[in-house]
Amino acid sequence: MQETDDIKIPKELLWDYRQPPDKLIWKLQRIADFFPAYGTDRESVKLLFEYREILKLDHGKRRLIELYYEVWNEKASNKY
Repeated sequence: MQETDDIKIPKELLWDYRQPPDKLIWKLQRIADFFPAYGTDRESVKLLFEYREILKLDHGKRRLIELYYEVWNEKASNKY
């Protein structure tokens, strides 16, 4: 797992911040809180999946992230 600044927080999720904190876990938690309304792109799903043990997720949201991850991987393997 690696720290990255690539993840973008949609401005709709920053109502209480001018700029998001630079912490990856904060960014992922904010996206996870609103998943799947936000964060369903491949990179976000990959990071949410990788950090799912650290993030505060209920069982349903955790499983939904896992399903999105499986689908993204399936799509990638079906490209020819």
